[in-house]
Amino acid sequence: MTTIRIWILKALPWTTGAWVFVQLLSLRLGLLNPFFFDAMHADVQGIDYFSVPKAYLNLMAGRSAFATSDPPTYGPHYTWFVNHPALAVWLGSWLSFFPPMTSYGVYTLVAIATMAGCAWLLARESGDALTRRLIWLLVMGAFPTYWMYFVGNVHALPVLALAMLLTGIYRLTYARRGTALVLAGLLLSLLSKPIVLIMMPLLLLLKETRRTALQALGIYAAVSVLFEVVPVLNPEAIGLKKVAWLAVHPGFVRQNMNYYTNNLQINSWMRDNSAHWFNMIAQSGTRLIHVDVYSLPVFLDTLTGARTPDWLCKLSLLLVLAMAVPVALIQDKQLRLEAALLLLMATSLVYFLGYPTVWEYQYTSILPVAAMLLLAGERGVFYRRTCWWMFGLAACAWLPSLYVFTEGQPIVARTMLIIWADRVLPVTALFLLMAAALIRMLWSLRAAAATQEP
Repeated sequence: MTTIRIWILKALPWTTGAWVFVQLLSLRLGLLNPFFFDAMHADVQGIDYFSVPKAYLNLMAGRSAFATSDPPTYGPHYTWFVNHPALAVWLGSWLSFFPPMTSYGVYTLVAIATMAGCAWLLARESGDALTRRLIWLLVMGAFPTYWMYFVGNVHALPVLALAMLLTGIYRLTYARRGTALVLAGLLLSLLSKPIVLIMMPLLLLLKETRRTALQALGIYAAVSVLFEVVPVLNPEAIGLKKVAWLAVHPGFVRQNMNYYTNNLQINSWMRDNSAHWFNMIAQSGTRLIHVDVYSLPVFLDTLTGARTPDWLCKLSLLLVLAMAVPVALIQDKQLRLEAALLLLMATSLVYFLGYPTVWEYQYTSILPVAAMLLLAGERGVFYRRTCWWMFGLAACAWLPSLYVFTEGQPIVARTMLIIWADRVLPVTALFLLMAAALIRMLWSLRAAAATQEP
């Protein structure tokens, strides 16, 4: 072991610990504010958090969990509660017992512990001390991670869920127990933010995960139905007949249930718990051109000065869905699960490429992907050189946005493109590289099978 490696091994834990301490200190003193537009120009600390305990307090008062703006207020400001209504109970309930700012502080510690759990879960899959310590710094020290703490968003939960899912598949690939982790990851995401929904087709096709995916969907459906039909859990219900009508009228949903085009107001349709699911449809047709939105559709619209075609935003989703069948049909178990792991990671990026409303803190979802690529690089899978390129692109999510270089400049198209560049461009390149690696893998297996035929 070289002297430099020994020095790095000793320095990394101290560096990670010191950096997390700086993050905590910055939440009080604003040390990292110059790296974030809203921290410099708006009052948004905790803004995504206060709606969570408020949602529970609403239920206890017989009001909709989604009626965040109903009196009495909880905290200095808030965004609309759009998570699964069950989150209001299993997380918001006990957090609502604290005064607002104390509650925000308690949740921040919970979020830090959640990200630490994510780092621990991924790091223990490596037998190399340097890799383990790099994963801790990668997950705990990213700038989007700090911003997630700052605004108080509960996105740490789906990040942990993704880490559980990827780790579970990774373990199954190499003949280790991982089913329980897959189930826990699916449920944690489904009952907070359902980022795993678009992964379900592949998980249902894979014989190693089919039963687990069905169990998760069954529990998810049962809990969701309860939160729709039990009056105390859905005090301002619109009725199942109207919910069914909305389900087959997506145009009406986009026109009438979009929080942003409704001038940040909610109507009676949006007070029903089904608003959680319909919000995904409502937002899908909106291009919110704003400095805080870091999505490829908005980036392309700003770059071209025109609305890019909707079909272009759906290509990444269609591609991962199309590859699910050939991946599931791979005969060799290890190769099948390695391909599935890569496809799941690519699928986790579809949100950034296809969904128009993406906030900076959501780039924390790329951190488990980066860590898994680091683990895959150790094993030499996904074509070793390509894997390291993919890791480098994923690791860009750790960095601050380029806003720091534009402070003081007018927020016009050019400025926003600069701010978004090191978020949107690396994740787009990462997806394309993953898709190319998968296509290459499938083509190689097909060619090998063809040569073995008599």
